Amino acid sequence: MIEITIVMLIISIVAAFVIPQVVSYMRMYRLGVGGRNIATALQRARYLATSNNTRAGVFVSEMQRVDIEQYDALGAAGPLIKGSINLPPGVTVDSEAPKQISFDGRGVITPMPKESPAIRVNSTDGYYLFVTVSPTGQVTVSNPERDDRAISGANVN
Repeated sequence: MIEITIVMLIISIVAAFVIPQVVSYMRMYRLGVGGRNIATALQRARYLATSNNTRAGVFVSEMQRVDIEQYDALGAAGPLIKGSINLPPGVTVDSEAPKQISFDGRGVITPMPKESPAIRVNSTDGYYLFVTVSPTGQVTVSNPERDDRAISGANVN
């Protein structure tokens, strides 16, 4: 009986250290998946634009959903939704991120921005990353970083 109690005590001590690490890993994993999903949507929109020699782009329709749109060349009809991605639970697009990024038939952002647009992707635990699109259409995903301003602001209140 004592042996079983000791084994259960050891298991509970190990679980106390491991469970928070697994939860933290899953949050970071979801954030990375969300960033890569947005990057994939941008690359898909660029592919649609270049393969059909038309305009295509992404539109952030909700904080957790991004639509891939193809635009009518003549402007007579509304955008045609070619797909959408839903972000994982606890991951959202920042409210100040660009709501729309479009590519022309050459795969270049249109209209040409002054600087590379960046979509900030937030996690509920204070981490974020950026999905950046260069004016020529190259998409990069940054490494996750901790938002110290949000943490220090939370401690003040």
